[in-house]
Amino acid sequence: MKKLIIGFVVLVLLSACSSGAPKPSATPTATATKRVSATGASAQGFVTPVHRADLAYRMGGRVAQILVKEGDQVKIGQVLVKLQDADLKAALAQAQADLASLQASARPEALAQAQANVQVANGQVAAATAELNRLQSGAPQTADLATAQAELAQAEARLKPAQDAYNSMRDGRELCKEFGVKCRALGLRLDQQAVQLEAARAAYTAADMGVTLAQVGASADLRAAQARLGIATGKRDAAQAQLDLLKAGSTPEQIDAAKAQVAQAQAALDEATLLAPFDGTIAELTINPGERVAPYVRVASIADLANWQVNTDDLSEVDVVNVQLGAEVSVTVDALPGVTLKGKVISITPRSIVKRGDVTYTVEVAITDPDPRLKWGMTAFVDVRGK
Repeated sequence: MKKLIIGFVVLVLLSACSSGAPKPSATPTATATKRVSATGASAQGFVTPVHRADLAYRMGGRVAQILVKEGDQVKIGQVLVKLQDADLKAALAQAQADLASLQASARPEALAQAQANVQVANGQVAAATAELNRLQSGAPQTADLATAQAELAQAEARLKPAQDAYNSMRDGRELCKEFGVKCRALGLRLDQQAVQLEAARAAYTAADMGVTLAQVGASADLRAAQARLGIATGKRDAAQAQLDLLKAGSTPEQIDAAKAQVAQAQAALDEATLLAPFDGTIAELTINPGERVAPYVRVASIADLANWQVNTDDLSEVDVVNVQLGAEVSVTVDALPGVTLKGKVISITPRSIVKRGDVTYTVEVAITDPDPRLKWGMTAFVDVRGK
């Protein structure tokens, strides 16, 4: 800059001392980023790996393990990062259990038990009907406390497992919703279990009322008898529905839906493990163990650091017409003074972009004799020769 200023001062002085001499014409100064020749053009770009990728998860989660570090060389399919997957494994196990339940044919012993349950339920309906008829006809009823207490104990014993089964199925369905897994088979079983739970609750309430009536020595209440008949009828209907379900078996549509749920749960579990998409070097890691990652947010970068290219986007419409695919290129890098690398044009974008008011085109240049000291992002200049 000092030399330029001094030269300018000298030029002014010479002009002042020369009477009648014509003024020299201004000479344009070449830019640092682009040189134009008769056969091609020069431009500035940046060194990047030919094969590179930013890696992210399609779902969120908490980091459980990071099995690599920056600078590690990895092979395609190698495990890089794992998210916590206990809930995903549970969802897969539930989906597999639902499928197995639908695929299992009705066993003879299961059918026999279901038929027996229907017969017992029919007997309870008959007894409740007879009791209601007796009360409506005005026949006396004796309150037996021991019998009422025994019925209450039996009702309580049936209520707890029904409640536990319903809670387990409900929690499983909520887990499926949380992870976006459809569990239609589980929903069907949950609805059936809800019917059984409601019947067990009503039976317990009726038995508890019976104990109360027996303790105070009150006569049987007509409404209580009606409630007991309703409970018995509900239990019979539930038992009959279970028997019908076993006889009918699962439809092909139900089995296909369950298989799809298993596949979806397996895919979600697989997604929790991040794999290397190709052989390369871990260029960057942006996460730490225990952190929670969001979907589609970069967690790592991988690149093949053996093959490099230069991307430039400052070739004008005047320059780009002198460049053709396959044209030979000389590449110089600011960080490697005195070193000239060879390359060739591998891509020219058909469509322009506007950069600082100029119409420009992007050109990719492959470096055919890379220097081992090259680094991602180094500034480079390419001298493109027309072909």
